[in-house]
Amino acid sequence: MNDLAQLRLRAASGDESARLVLARRLLATPEKHEEAMRLLQAGCDRGVPEALRLQATLAIRGVARPQDLNQAIDFVSRAAASGDTDAREQLRAIGGRFDRDIWFAPVQMRQHHAAPRIFTVEKFIPRPVCNWFIKYAGARQEMTLVRDGATGRDLLSAGRSATMAGTDALELDVVLQLTKLRIAGAIQTHVSHQEPTQFLRYGPGQEYQAHYDLIRPQEEAAAAEELRVLGQRVATVLVYLNDGYKGGETQFPHLNWAFKGKPGDALIFWNISAGGERERASLHAGLPIQTGTKWLLSQWVRANPVPLI
Repeated sequence: MNDLAQLRLRAASGDESARLVLARRLLATPEKHEEAMRLLQAGCDRGVPEALRLQATLAIRGVARPQDLNQAIDFVSRAAASGDTDAREQLRAIGGRFDRDIWFAPVQMRQHHAAPRIFTVEKFIPRPVCNWFIKYAGARQEMTLVRDGATGRDLLSAGRSATMAGTDALELDVVLQLTKLRIAGAIQTHVSHQEPTQFLRYGPGQEYQAHYDLIRPQEEAAAAEELRVLGQRVATVLVYLNDGYKGGETQFPHLNWAFKGKPGDALIFWNISAGGERERASLHAGLPIQTGTKWLLSQWVRANPVPLI
């Protein structure tokens, strides 16, 4: 019996966690969306908070249902009313409702360089959202990894000493999903092209030495299948979540330029030119922290849509 069949048996027996896992697996295949939505609707009817929050994520992302941001907030509100702590805190972070004037407000981008295209945006997300992300990520930290260009494996490296909290494409967090929509609007790409978001924490002495986010020519052999499915990592969006630390600038050595944002500010740069060429000057580093702690949201964007699973 394969894994999917076992999940179906567990789900049929009343295992709520199996129903949710099965629904998420089915959502990866458009032909199985109807079955996934039946499972989730049944969970919502029973008041299962995770089912309600997954429905909210789907409503924001427009997966298996038309996008409806107000309905997404309604799902989270129902989860909060059932006693779900995460849902309550997510609602608090966004002020209890979907505010189009915040999430769809015009983005005032200031351009700093043309090759690569580098922009900054002040107050890209509100301070309460930054605070929620720090709390959200704080309990999920693990060591960051760096890809080995020869093998394609992710390894520990002294050059990247921060800790991180990863997410997945269908993270049950309306605050994150709304932020991803805002990023998509700023760079004019569909949200489906975003990799799972990472939250980075840098303490004193920690840094990310000079590196490229794109896949370099010498890495193409090890990353051939990844490139075929996802394409290049075309853009990077960094959102600064806090202040009160010294050091920690994002530096571009080839440009002799660095940036350090205030809470909620964004740095957007393109790793691939408008003509499809790798941007050599996109080499960048997170400089060492001297004192305090730096929190950062890191969002990589691909040329092709990223699978949900």
